[in-house]
Amino acid sequence: MSLPKNFKSKEQPCVPVAEMARDILAKWGFDPTNDASLPDRHPQYRECARHGRYPISMVDEWDVIRYLSPVCPVCAAEHASHRLMESAAIPRRYIDCGFDNYVVEVPGQQIALDVCRDYADHFEERAQKGSCLILCGNPGTGKNHLASAIAHVVLAKGHSVLQVTAYDIIARIRQTWQRGIGNSTELEVIRGFAEVGLLIIDEVGKTFGSDGERVHLFEVIDHRYRDLKPTLILSNERIEGVEKYLGPAAFDRLCQNGGLLLFDWQSYRRGRTEA
Repeated sequence: MSLPKNFKSKEQPCVPVAEMARDILAKWGFDPTNDASLPDRHPQYRECARHGRYPISMVDEWDVIRYLSPVCPVCAAEHASHRLMESAAIPRRYIDCGFDNYVVEVPGQQIALDVCRDYADHFEERAQKGSCLILCGNPGTGKNHLASAIAHVVLAKGHSVLQVTAYDIIARIRQTWQRGIGNSTELEVIRGFAEVGLLIIDEVGKTFGSDGERVHLFEVIDHRYRDLKPTLILSNERIEGVEKYLGPAAFDRLCQNGGLLLFDWQSYRRGRTEA
């Protein structure tokens, strides 16, 4: 096929490769005037107001320049961690609680910190045995802080985590009895709680403690026990109170291959108020 007689070829302007590279860098927010980005192949850096300098380019093992995300990697990791914690329903007050910012003032707190850190660090071994952990005792002593710290580590290892209150479990199961509210059956709700990698049950002992409530909690704990799924219990009751509230059968399942920590020191909240 021949071209039209009046066709004239339009010559494209010749653009140097270096100029094209600088245009691309500028388009993606890099500093094209920074000699560190090209051609001497030193890394180019940006400054984060919170975490300091971080690289946005590098030279790989084949001597090729690779451009990294312009976002601070520490900020990105923190954002991802927050999303995971929110998906695990960790209360917002405790999202930033970790082992490193847990305050130790008495020997019992150091023991609690060491036990909880070891539980999180060796969670794969705990999961193989279905080992549970009960944190009970005085309110305001750091139980939720350490539970959140455990959740951070377990989530980072790729396991699912969910935190609920004892009331949440009871209410969710009883909701299935009402017509027109939800489509799940009672067994499906129980299985939903049973399938989570680590289930954290808070406020154990805060409901009426009726036989019906005890049955609901037992069903969840028993399903997890049979499937070797670790459960973390948080309660302001003493050890005897936790056993009475849950019942001997559920309490016995939690204790098998598990651990129990009594938080018997002064409330952190009350101590800060009096200070």
